Amino acid sequence: MKKKRHESAVLTYSPPESIGAREELFGLLQDYPATPDERERCLGLFLRGSSLARILAVGDLYRLIVDRPGSILDIGTWRGLTAVLCENFRAIHEPLNFNRRVICFDTFEGYTGFGKGDGKTHEIVRKGKYATGREYAAYLAHLLELHERNNAMGHNTGKHRVIAGDVRKTLPAFFSGSPNECVALAFFDVNAYEPTKEAFDHVWQRVVPGGVVAFWQLTRSTLPAEGRVYCEHILNRHPHTLHRSTTYPGLAYLVRP
Repeated sequence: MKKKRHESAVLTYSPPESIGAREELFGLLQDYPATPDERERCLGLFLRGSSLARILAVGDLYRLIVDRPGSILDIGTWRGLTAVLCENFRAIHEPLNFNRRVICFDTFEGYTGFGKGDGKTHEIVRKGKYATGREYAAYLAHLLELHERNNAMGHNTGKHRVIAGDVRKTLPAFFSGSPNECVALAFFDVNAYEPTKEAFDHVWQRVVPGGVVAFWQLTRSTLPAEGRVYCEHILNRHPHTLHRSTTYPGLAYLVRP
């Protein structure tokens, strides 16, 4: 019986041989012949190159905003990997900056908000896909706090927030309740046209000069929402420069002048 793959693993450029090696690597991690302490210190043995490339890409963007004030928004956070990376890059690059907040937004019930503007998308981009369950919001908040406690000045926790719900409602509510909140870096991975467009409009009003807005799927033909929003609502309307990550080509980002 063929094993059913999670939707997050369906869209890939990897050939079957590479996918097989990936699965074997993960299997070796489960059965690694070492003590828990050794295993925890050797996780890099099992980190495949494309995952490392994504980590490096987030780190590159973080370095762009070290001297810029403002929070980091992870819109469509899913399992929260980008948010956790940003907390750890904060601890590496600016350990005394306790004003650098990471705010995560997701329905945690999967994709939503599809409409006429989405056109034809891949079959995995459907309402409810990539659901983690609403209870995951509390789990992610706990993960972020654990990373805070593990990092330098670990007594200073509670900087970050995880907000569940449709971003078309939660994002304006967040800004309304935080009129002083400016944005240094925002990641988008919503993959529905209307939510992406509305969220961008709210975020852009708060992006500081030199701030960065990143899109994970801007040029992916099977996930057209971000590209359409960019071409129709950003390209000729908002001054910016556009760049591509050198380590993770799917990641494109805008820098506000």
